[in-house]
Amino acid sequence: MHTAELLRTFALASSFKEGDLLVGGTTDDDVRREARAALAAVTLGELASHRFADDGVSEALERSIDAGAAAEISQTSLGDLRALLLAPGSGAWMDRHGPGLRSETIAGVVKLMTDTELSTVARTIFNPLGETIIGSSGHLGSRIQPNSPGDEEEEILFSVLEGLSYGCGDVVLGINPAADDVETIIRLEELLRSVIESLALPTRYCVLSDIVKQAAARARCRVDVGFQSLAGTSRALAGMVGLDVDGIAELAAGFPGLYFETGQGSEVTNGTAEGMDMTTLEARTYGVARAIRQAVGNPWTIVNDVAGFIGPEVFRNGDQLKRVCLEDEVMAKLHGLTMGLDVCATFHMGIAPAELRHLTAEIAAAAAPAYLMAVAGNADPMLGYLTTSFRDHPRLRRATGRRFATGMEARLRELGAGSTWGDPQVTSALYATYRSARGDDRSRDALVTEAGARVAELRERGFDLGAGVAGAGRPEEDPPETLARLEAIYAQARRALYARVHAAVLRDVSPRHLVARTVASDREDYLAHPATGERIRDEDAARVAALHPDRRPEVQLVISDGLNADALNENLRPLLPALRRELRTRGRHLAPVDVVVENGRVRAGYHVGAVTAADAVVHLIGERPGTGLDTLSAYLTWGRDPGGELRWRPELDHSETTAISGIHRRGKPPEEAATEIAGLIAAMFELRASGVALATRAARRH
Repeated sequence: MHTAELLRTFALASSFKEGDLLVGGTTDDDVRREARAALAAVTLGELASHRFADDGVSEALERSIDAGAAAEISQTSLGDLRALLLAPGSGAWMDRHGPGLRSETIAGVVKLMTDTELSTVARTIFNPLGETIIGSSGHLGSRIQPNSPGDEEEEILFSVLEGLSYGCGDVVLGINPAADDVETIIRLEELLRSVIESLALPTRYCVLSDIVKQAAARARCRVDVGFQSLAGTSRALAGMVGLDVDGIAELAAGFPGLYFETGQGSEVTNGTAEGMDMTTLEARTYGVARAIRQAVGNPWTIVNDVAGFIGPEVFRNGDQLKRVCLEDEVMAKLHGLTMGLDVCATFHMGIAPAELRHLTAEIAAAAAPAYLMAVAGNADPMLGYLTTSFRDHPRLRRATGRRFATGMEARLRELGAGSTWGDPQVTSALYATYRSARGDDRSRDALVTEAGARVAELRERGFDLGAGVAGAGRPEEDPPETLARLEAIYAQARRALYARVHAAVLRDVSPRHLVARTVASDREDYLAHPATGERIRDEDAARVAALHPDRRPEVQLVISDGLNADALNENLRPLLPALRRELRTRGRHLAPVDVVVENGRVRAGYHVGAVTAADAVVHLIGERPGTGLDTLSAYLTWGRDPGGELRWRPELDHSETTAISGIHRRGKPPEEAATEIAGLIAAMFELRASGVALATRAARRH
């Protein structure tokens, strides 16, 4: 079988998911059955003779394989491997032969398994983290994810404390920063460190930025766990962080712990799949994590699979989401990794909160992950997606018969948690202990009273904090008001997905603008097929190109609805006039006509750059909804290569652009964002770069 034929067979053998249609997958069950039969006959030795991609990822994966173990099983077929993994004693077999399993082999064997068979393997093979209980058969842990739309320390602190009151956080406290600059990373690293040290918690902490920025932050503060999103091809890695496997491993060597995040679909949606299907790419991603762990020699390494985070273009329903979680957890375990799951859904997938809660319970039992996410309420207040709440964890532990780390449980009971998980009084008591340890000499009663007042303020601002559980300590029930809050957020998000930019807003902020349409036929086509939102229709591109016959602009402003036009309706008035003033004050020549894109994605801005021949593009776009807020992002892109030639193209890597996210009154205020954007544009013109290259050159300058 030639490599091209093998890649096609791999794609056709995959359990159906929307994203694989872009790389040769099929909806035909008969074709899929035939492909699986052909795949089952392929030996592991034959698979090893094929190079699925000619890149640095493939080289790193091959270096990580135990050649002796691989040779012993080279004549084993994928069908035989499936039988071995389902047979009694598979754990012992994996101990001996697992280091010889290539990533593509692992992808191939999971394609042959039913959901029930995947669950059998997942509940048989466990990879405990070092000498700890984390990742063992009796363990179900959690990552407290205390995100804040504005990186506000009080919001983060009380989210952490409430999570602890439910017995969460034994694996890691991990925050996604809304502002991804080094100063913010340092501030949040110090905050999480202070919580762990003040409460003497036996856990780790991480700010989920990227390993380049964390390496810069490490020069000025202690960074406990290094973080990096991973992918299955070198092109995809370069698009994320501008590095290949070896470059990431070099930076990873300096961290006490490592946290990697993955998820099927990222390479396919970004055009970096190199002809491989999503399952195979995900297996190669776990191979990258294994290779980096080997290269670094770090015993504390965890992986998190963010299944469902991208949207309906990858997975469209709950059955597909469950299948992906099972596949991914098995593939990670066969790679010898300790992996958790973020069983989640974006609001444009259309999976309702109650359905996702039911799916999470099924997946926690069937996939036996090392840990799950834990947020304050099922809707993350910053990232805008549905996931597992603090309140879910006690009932999930009860339902699965698994517990969180014993050291963390013992410490939380010492701190007063555990008699009733989620008791709001415990959150206040933890705050008092924290403040006292930080040198606050007020009485404990005063600190407890202050905590109650601040939690009440946060609830008024929309945070699901301080409600506890319904009934007398029964973690099975959510309070009615929290369920109503979640349904309201879900309804608001679904409305926002179909909102339109108000004509009155455009008249106020952009008296001269041209509306351009992408190739999406309608909103449904746009939501289901993101690529349709990345290119302007030919006739509209011609109109845009004719806007500046005499002088091409230095900076072209682009306005797109993205996934939430209400973000433009709410934020353009305070943002855009201020931005124009800032840019003109700095001497930049703005295009006299703004381009407003209907059904526009980020790459539509690159296409506008190409047809206007602008030096730089400032693209204002609505972020996906789901936080209860309507937030805006700005993508700033330099349009020239090192030789000074225009480099615009729709498929430009996202690593080549600089993003400012979370623009909103309760996040990054629009007026503040205007100043920041103008400053970054000035730096782009000075350093002739944007994205990763801009950050690198700016760091060298300082």
